[in-house]
Amino acid sequence: MAFVIRKFDYQETLGAKLKAIRRSANLTLSELSAQTKIRKSFLAALESGEFGRLPDPVYARNYLKTYVRALGGDVGYFLEQFESECGTCDFMKHARLPRQRARAWQFLVASRYVKIFLVALIAISVVSYIGSQVRAIVSPPDLLVYEPSDGFLTSEAYVTVSGHAEAGAQVTINGKTVLLSQTGSFETELALERGLNVIVIESAKRHSRTATEYRRVVLKQDDSISFSN
Repeated sequence: MAFVIRKFDYQETLGAKLKAIRRSANLTLSELSAQTKIRKSFLAALESGEFGRLPDPVYARNYLKTYVRALGGDVGYFLEQFESECGTCDFMKHARLPRQRARAWQFLVASRYVKIFLVALIAISVVSYIGSQVRAIVSPPDLLVYEPSDGFLTSEAYVTVSGHAEAGAQVTINGKTVLLSQTGSFETELALERGLNVIVIESAKRHSRTATEYRRVVLKQDDSISFSN
């Protein structure tokens, strides 16, 4: 095959130079494809500078070598320009990253997100547990007052105050502590004054809020005195 010696313009792109030497050899892309066994679309991509249409860099370089050798060109020269032009393109950026490393990085990121999710889940569980324990500690203990009923009217000077409190709670009636039985029940006699008596029954545990019940009792003096809500 006879070749025409052509002086290259060093401002020309790789693709323009490849096309020039192919045309100098009087070959079409189809003929060069048949000769080199390289797809015509890959040859066209090399000549148009569309390196993103080429396969992996190893194959792209081999195609370029085969292309240049088929036309009797300087392989080293064209490879050098190929590296120079592709060094700033997205094709080469992706190609230069080892694929296995990229997959490992992606796995690492996914693993990191899983760890963050698990740590956040554990943290939420711990906070929820601590919150429930704090609420249990500060919540007022259970308190039930059986007697007297609110608005109780009596002519007796004493009234029985009885009820039930949560285990471990301290109960006071009008500020005075009363003893609880083992089951948490309490009962005491309270002296009344004539007229309206407001009985305050309170129950509290250490660090908790206070549960409070009020009972209004009227000690009747004569028939003219009555209780109204």
